[in-house]
Amino acid sequence: MTNHSAPVQSPPLPSASPVLVSGASFAGLATAFWLNRLGYQVTIVELASGLRRGGTPVDIEGETIGILERMGLFGAVRAKALPPRAFRFKDADDRTLGGIDAATGAEEPSRTRFEIHRDDLLDILFCGINGSVEVLFGRSVKQLEDGPDGVTVTLSDGMRRTFALVFGCDGNRSSTRKLVFGAEENFSHFMGGYVYLKVVPVTGILPPNVSEVFSEPGRTAMLNGYDDRTDICLAFRTAGEIEYDYRDRAQQRAMIHDHFDGLGWKVPTALKHVDADDDFYFDRTNQIRMSSWSKGRVVLVGDAGYCVSPVAGMGGSMAIIGAGRLAQALERHGADYAAAFQDYHEKLHAFVEDIQTRAANEGMATIFPADDAEMAERDRKLRDGKLDL
Repeated sequence: MTNHSAPVQSPPLPSASPVLVSGASFAGLATAFWLNRLGYQVTIVELASGLRRGGTPVDIEGETIGILERMGLFGAVRAKALPPRAFRFKDADDRTLGGIDAATGAEEPSRTRFEIHRDDLLDILFCGINGSVEVLFGRSVKQLEDGPDGVTVTLSDGMRRTFALVFGCDGNRSSTRKLVFGAEENFSHFMGGYVYLKVVPVTGILPPNVSEVFSEPGRTAMLNGYDDRTDICLAFRTAGEIEYDYRDRAQQRAMIHDHFDGLGWKVPTALKHVDADDDFYFDRTNQIRMSSWSKGRVVLVGDAGYCVSPVAGMGGSMAIIGAGRLAQALERHGADYAAAFQDYHEKLHAFVEDIQTRAANEGMATIFPADDAEMAERDRKLRDGKLDL
């Protein structure tokens, strides 16, 4: 781990300094919100032509709730929160092996964990900054030149502008990270599997407000049921990484069929949706682990700096937490951005490492068991009521 104990001197930033946020997902929108509140002139650039919609719901709990309350957005989040859900493990005959049921009615305890559709959370965060920051869709960062007075940024359309600070909030495959810190393979840690995710407007696969998981060694199918849609997750384990083109959707569909054709339970029904269109997520399960999240005037937030993987179920929360923690550090240190970036790393990295460790160990073995031994241990914990979900 990089030693951040020695103070680093940085030139003070003038008030209302222009800053750039690369990426308009949860990390980028939350970071832009706080920077605007702190008085910076904020510009967001996003490669997509608009907000990147689709995907599975987001868990909101713990520190994330407090940050959203400080942003004045938790009321809107709570109003859009989904009902509590049950989580059940199934066998090939659809018998329930164990899990947890959702509390309902008068006996429901005060909720400390919420789930919200990804698009709803995006809209809430975007409304929080709409009209107060500059948003440039359809553009991306192509070059960064960090100088003594700022970072000169060249965008994909040829535009060149200088910013006091740059915030890389552009996800697991961050181009900002690559430009500033080097190749992705230096920071990406493979967790031993691949995940396919698709949202379909079909509700007859399982009851609403229920998640069901079926596993055989090395292969897992998970379904999340809602009133108006179903999330399909198909994951398989591998000893090493597979070479494939992440832009070739036909190749990815073929990989799913190779691993799941012939599997029982509700998998044949799920596979009928695999070939419907190219609107799905497929990627290796990985984490981004870095000894430092900043260099000069550039700092990373969320998955770009510390992806915890979908296994952790905290990607959206970690983005909001990271943005909130960074804002607190900038507020504490004022114009000294270098001290703020160090403070942000020192106060957050242990929390990130703990979540990453639990996801890589208990999380993978519980949700995506690789072999008979992991299956047997998971089932034993289910029987004993000791499975932590």
